[in-house]
Amino acid sequence: MTQKNNKIAIYINIVLGIFLLIATICFMQIPTNKYVTKSIASSIFVLTGIFNFVLVCKQWQFKKSWKEILLVVGLFFAMLGDIILIGNFIVGALFFALGHIFFTIYFCTLQKLTWIDIVCWILLITLAMLLIFLYPNFEFDGLQILVAIYATIISIMLGKAIGNFIIRKNTPNFISFLGAILFFFSDLMLLFYVFGGHNVIFDYLCVYSYYPAEFLLAISVLLQSKTRNAFKD
Repeated sequence: MTQKNNKIAIYINIVLGIFLLIATICFMQIPTNKYVTKSIASSIFVLTGIFNFVLVCKQWQFKKSWKEILLVVGLFFAMLGDIILIGNFIVGALFFALGHIFFTIYFCTLQKLTWIDIVCWILLITLAMLLIFLYPNFEFDGLQILVAIYATIISIMLGKAIGNFIIRKNTPNFISFLGAILFFFSDLMLLFYVFGGHNVIFDYLCVYSYYPAEFLLAISVLLQSKTRNAFKD
């Protein structure tokens, strides 16, 4: 990618990030149809991922950058989960879980499984289960097992992102790790909001960490492919 094209890509990603911030604020502050405002916000991070995927395919061809489509698919499922969650928590969580599975598969294509990943998985899953099953103020209404399964899936996703960054400390892995940990934090806040009393603080923390998480994962589509293919070249 030429220096000029690289600058253009950066500027477009910045503009998309600003649009996402505005859309997020509108979703949280404007008392209107939440399906509309949330759909707009979610579509922006998917468009960001698609834009960056088109860039990497144009620069290095699809056969060298096919892995990044896993990230884009994950973003798409997250968008669906985000929108559906408004009306149906269980179906929304299912789509989010599918998104995490695609993110995890992608992280596994970047770095082979190591003992560090396994340790991260054990620690994160253990902490998640202790919180879900021992915290006394949650009211799951029969959804505790479903929440535990979902927590296991996102813990595996985050654990792999952490393991990748520990093994290879570069900017793309850091961005992916930051996106993953913000996503995990967002879902943690959602857990306290939905099952812990609907405290509005947790709702704000959930939303304002969720969209930055998705945006970071969307720009990592470009950063990861650029680093990997530049190294090959």
